[in-house]
Amino acid sequence: LFTKPTQLLSLWQEIASNFYPERADFTTHRSIGQEFASDLMTSYPILARRDLGNTLGTMLRPTAKEWFHIRTEKEAPEDIEGRRWLEWAEVVMRRAMYDRVTQFVRASKEGDHDFAAFGQCAISVELNRHANALLYRCWHLRDMAWAENEEGKIGQVYRKWKPTVRDLVRLFGDHVHPEVKSIAAKDPFQEVNCLHMVVEADMFDGSEKTPYVSVYYDVDHDVELEVVGIYHPIYVIPRWQTVSGSQYAYSPSTVAALPDARLIQAMTSTLLEAGEKLTNP
Repeated sequence: LFTKPTQLLSLWQEIASNFYPERADFTTHRSIGQEFASDLMTSYPILARRDLGNTLGTMLRPTAKEWFHIRTEKEAPEDIEGRRWLEWAEVVMRRAMYDRVTQFVRASKEGDHDFAAFGQCAISVELNRHANALLYRCWHLRDMAWAENEEGKIGQVYRKWKPTVRDLVRLFGDHVHPEVKSIAAKDPFQEVNCLHMVVEADMFDGSEKTPYVSVYYDVDHDVELEVVGIYHPIYVIPRWQTVSGSQYAYSPSTVAALPDARLIQAMTSTLLEAGEKLTNP
């Protein structure tokens, strides 16, 4: 699944280079402090993407307004007691989502800009390390891969992950490889290649009583760090415009605007070069 969308990563790299240079590291490695958009002549495409991404959050999740409501799946009339409970649960859910430690605002804002530029984003929703609050995180699409099941729904999600050995020991304790513990004492910030996999239970071994199974796997040391059954798929992957035959979506905005962005850059470069030659032959 990670080797299949090679050409798609090249497309996302091209889109990011023109519209989202902060995210333009799909096929290249960027060092910390490297200048963004050094090869662009005008910032207009970047500003257009930024305005679209900011508009999504402003319209869909206004902080001063109750933008979601909890209701039952069936349209049967609710009694007074049931309606009171749903209103109470709605307040509790909103308070839990907007708690500072959840990072909901940060993850949703990052997801808005991925959605605007690439037509999809990957946000994980789970409990934090202490299991006393929710935790929202937006992941780089370069490190994500997923596949649809027979019904066209996303049934399996895989994420490449490079935590430090210190984080691995804190999260999984004695389940880590002994070598990881020894490295943690000497070089706690050394990174380890890991995978997080969320698959449907019948794909794993069929013995789980839950709909999904979450697996954390240490690739470098060939160790299963955690295997647990879960009731929700953890990853929320909204997709904008889908096409048949592909599990990945596209952004109609950047697909239509990419030729224009190239043209604007070329026109601006020509004008600058002509002006320089005119003033300094």
